[in-house]
Amino acid sequence: MKKLVYLFLLGAFFLPAQPMSGQDKSQEKSPEKPKAEERARVSIPVKVQIVFTEHDGDKKIASMPYSFVSTAGDKYGSYDSTSIRSGVRVPVEIDSKDQKTTYLDVGSNIDCRIVAEEDGRFTLHLVFDRSAIYPGGSLTEEKLEVSRPNGQPLIRSFRISEHMLLKDGQNSESMLSTDPLTGHVLRISVTLNVLK
Repeated sequence: MKKLVYLFLLGAFFLPAQPMSGQDKSQEKSPEKPKAEERARVSIPVKVQIVFTEHDGDKKIASMPYSFVSTAGDKYGSYDSTSIRSGVRVPVEIDSKDQKTTYLDVGSNIDCRIVAEEDGRFTLHLVFDRSAIYPGGSLTEEKLEVSRPNGQPLIRSFRISEHMLLKDGQNSESMLSTDPLTGHVLRISVTLNVLK
């Protein structure tokens, strides 16, 4: 009889403790919900304009604009990336007995990812890769003579990988390079605008 009383008393103390522990767990989890809600930010549509220019001294001899719309996500990973592939495939003969032909991609490749920062600015991760064929007679005017094996084309390559912090409407012209054959200055200008 005493054993039954002890079991009953233990059960009476143990059963009320279970709902209490369940309530404590739910109270512990509740603070996490606001954090998840803070992270659920709306993607912001932005327009990016990239202008590639080539200068011979003070004279602008080429200008190629690229423009696209993308979405800026937050730093927790809810972002989209934008890619552009534009150009031609140039046939190049391989020096072999069979005289096989391969093709080289020549043109512009752009990869861009945008992250919206908490202070209203945007971090733009940009990879810009441009290749171009030197015109047939352009090198004869230069002091540096370059041989063309078997009449194959010379291909200029320009590649940058940049992380920049921009405000709405801001323009960045921080990237430039000099062509080692012609001495021409190659520049990239990037502008970001938030779409209303």
